[in-house]
Amino acid sequence: MRVGVVLGTGHGEKGTTGTVVDDLLQRVRQHTEIDVDVVCTDDLTLGPSCPACLACMTAGEQACPNVDNASPARELMDAADLVVFATPVHSFTLSATMKRFVDHFAYLIHRPRYFGTPAVLVSTAAGAGHDAALGYLETAIRRWGFHTVGQLGVNGPGLAKPPYRARVDLALDEIASTAVQAVRDGGEPTPTASDLIGFRVARLLVESSRDDGPVDAAYWDERGWFDADWFTDAKVPRVANALAGLVEGRIRKGIANGSSKPYRG
Repeated sequence: MRVGVVLGTGHGEKGTTGTVVDDLLQRVRQHTEIDVDVVCTDDLTLGPSCPACLACMTAGEQACPNVDNASPARELMDAADLVVFATPVHSFTLSATMKRFVDHFAYLIHRPRYFGTPAVLVSTAAGAGHDAALGYLETAIRRWGFHTVGQLGVNGPGLAKPPYRARVDLALDEIASTAVQAVRDGGEPTPTASDLIGFRVARLLVESSRDDGPVDAAYWDERGWFDADWFTDAKVPRVANALAGLVEGRIRKGIANGSSKPYRG
């Protein structure tokens, strides 16, 4: 089994985040032989931030000014049977370098490709913020096609305390077993209402930008997604799909009438 690790920390594999990931990989090895590829987002040289030029959307990912620097991460995700995304928590969310990584693959929201590939999410912190960091990552990579099969937020200083360490070890055991089984089972899980709404919103974006972003439209045309209810042949729940259709209808009406409202919290 091939495992890819995207490590969003400047401390590399020897820091707290890298050590927790290594503990997870050791447990995965108890179930099956694995080859591991690791990319540290700090080493990708993606610049201070994504330039937001939208070239990846309108002309294709090869038009990104950082495409060569981002390619090790793309190759890792393409080759993996399982991907571990790991980040320290910085100021109650994921690290800046992990956010930069996510931003440089924004085109995958329009042209997802990793359906059927399970992912595990890991965060480490001295305090709070696991919910925000892992919640954001789960949402982002789901839009790329991955489905999360396990996530774990770890308090770094707490690892020195045996009772807490024991709970972390138990969680790592469970996640490793679940992840290996997910790879063996294969396939794509049943989409949720949130998934189906995301699909319809993505379709709406691609439809409305067909002239400005023909690359996206061609990608959807090739896969028949404009006439589908979901990206794969996974069973689509009827009620959830109906709800997604209602949401899409309201969005379309708001756009057409100019009556959509700004977010006020």
